[in-house]
Amino acid sequence: MHDFKSVLLATTTAALLPVIASAQVVGECDWLGNAANIAEPWEVNSRTFANGNIRIALLDTGGEPVCCSAHLLVLSPSGNGSDGPAYRQCRVVSATAGQGFYSMDIPGITASYDPARGLLVSVPVGHWHQGMDSGAGPIPGRMDIRINQANGAVYYE
Repeated sequence: MHDFKSVLLATTTAALLPVIASAQVVGECDWLGNAANIAEPWEVNSRTFANGNIRIALLDTGGEPVCCSAHLLVLSPSGNGSDGPAYRQCRVVSATAGQGFYSMDIPGITASYDPARGLLVSVPVGHWHQGMDSGAGPIPGRMDIRINQANGAVYYE
């Protein structure tokens, strides 16, 4: 027989897993990718990589929704595809469709480069959870985004 605390812990952990393990969504820039949503100061909330060919920035939708207004803007080359010459493409990375993260630490980003796969940026993020209503902090995590200039791919790992 399980004791009450074990059942409560298992239930709480199971409830948090979808938040922690939720897959990030990489989408086309729409209203989220609007320059008005770039968090200021820009010099703190954006970074460049690959000799300035890749720029990432924190997007904040003005605190809406209150729990999850932080998204990542990715500007990068579209690659050498058959659709025409390369151009600067715009992508937005969110926690789930239509919802961002509770927080995002742009200065805390680490990056590595693999010539065969492209640039990997690892972004510290905070996930909102129900316990925050009673004063608990966000659940810390990282999201890893791969950006390949050669083929234009932008995806989470």
